[in-house]
Amino acid sequence: MEIRAAGPADVESYLTVASGLWNEDAGTHDPEVMNTDWPAQHGRAWFEALPGDRDRVGLLAEIGGQLAGGLMGSYPELTPFVRQREARLNSLWVLPDHRGAGVGGLLVEAFKDWARERGATYAVVTAFAANPTAIRLYDKHGFGSHTLTLRATL
Repeated sequence: MEIRAAGPADVESYLTVASGLWNEDAGTHDPEVMNTDWPAQHGRAWFEALPGDRDRVGLLAEIGGQLAGGLMGSYPELTPFVRQREARLNSLWVLPDHRGAGVGGLLVEAFKDWARERGATYAVVTAFAANPTAIRLYDKHGFGSHTLTLRATL
């Protein structure tokens, strides 16, 4: 298995990963709020700009030269509200045929390495409460509860 940074030629792979994640995760857990059409509507431009942005990372996992999964991360600038930048694991998706083989864990560890190289002291990730598989993966790789978002239907 190879984990590598995405380059300009990897847009289609990232659209595959983003579409899979948005349809499966957001489409299952929050389809009324999340725009599951985001990859088709905005993904291409977002991914084309990725390789030139030092504060964003795209990582791809390949097995035998075939796409197995992908991760998007960022290192947002400071705002007046915070004193320290935190790396954000924005999204992670593993193709169904490759789940359980350690792909997600290797992507998470590669992201943490990228974040450390940028000087991050902390990394954060958000997962749907209804997705215990994702929560277990992140917990296994050192992420723990820090904040809790509550939502009311109006």
